[in-house]
Amino acid sequence: MSRTVVLDTEAVSAVARRERGMAELLEAALRNDQRVVVPSLVLAELMTGALRDAAIWHLIRRLPVIDIDARIAARAGTLREQAAANRRKKRDLTVDSVVASVAVTVEPAAVVTADPEDFRLLTAGHDVTVVALTR
Repeated sequence: MSRTVVLDTEAVSAVARRERGMAELLEAALRNDQRVVVPSLVLAELMTGALRDAAIWHLIRRLPVIDIDARIAARAGTLREQAAANRRKKRDLTVDSVVASVAVTVEPAAVVTADPEDFRLLTAGHDVTVVALTR
């Protein structure tokens, strides 16, 4: 079964900035008939109303944007609390937990992220592979 690829904020930003490796990763996933999605909350974190938003708009015209419904939001809260109990650094995991919840909802999934440790905690026990962004 093919994994759905879920892009977190840093992954969408990397694609929009045309960082080396991200365009290739995205194209390879699409070529292999993998579904690549963007959680809608990622857009709220990235969009500024500036001209540089054009690259993000271009990307999301090609990819499905997953709306955050009550079920995804509730699961995100549960995942956030479970992960917070097991991590050392204190940082708000709300956006990451929503992205993780989308991945759990569509599992089997792969999350592309700059925060692999947080996503491993958030998706522990689920059929979600965490792919670290390389820079």
